[in-house]
Amino acid sequence: MIEVHPPHEDVHTWRQFFIHIAAITIGLLMAIGLEQTVVYFHHRHQLQEARRELADELESNRRVVGINLEATQKVRADLDADMALLHAAQTSPAPIGSKLVYGLGNFYWPKDATWQAVKQNGSLGLMAHDELHYYVYIYEDISIIMEQSSEMGARIELARAIAQRSPDGNLTPRDIEELITATSEVQAKVAYLTLLLRLEENALQKKTEEIPKIEQKLNQH
Repeated sequence: MIEVHPPHEDVHTWRQFFIHIAAITIGLLMAIGLEQTVVYFHHRHQLQEARRELADELESNRRVVGINLEATQKVRADLDADMALLHAAQTSPAPIGSKLVYGLGNFYWPKDATWQAVKQNGSLGLMAHDELHYYVYIYEDISIIMEQSSEMGARIELARAIAQRSPDGNLTPRDIEELITATSEVQAKVAYLTLLLRLEENALQKKTEEIPKIEQKLNQH
């Protein structure tokens, strides 16, 4: 807190008065300037830390995207095989329940803890508009991916439950019809999730190639 103290000696002339006022003014300006300098370097450090932590989190998510794309390819192949078995069972009934595969495989959740933290500590307000827009786009996509992954997982579990209705694998015609519908819905979810993951992969690649150049340019100012 900036404090203004009264003069130690009595002011008897206008000259002394103006000297005293000038001294107070200079002191206040120096104090304000020092305070603003401290704030400036604090904000600069805060922004650099936010960028570094976000870069680390997005690099981790870039690896996760690659793993999840492989997982969705495996799920899609399993669903295609399931659908072929189900259609074949409609014309030639056979115990296929044990042959059906419904699972998520090695699917990992992306991370957003750092993003949630910088949203709370004010770092986002220090970023340039283009940089901020990029991060918002990335993490909105991640949020949708997490939501769609949950929905896909729920539909897979439903299909698995139907497939396991009969211990010996002999599914009724009604079970097969329900499974065809459920499998088709899961296929649609997987296709949409794959699209989202591709968009995320492309955006994260842009971060790797272009954003560091932007940040370097911003740090020069």
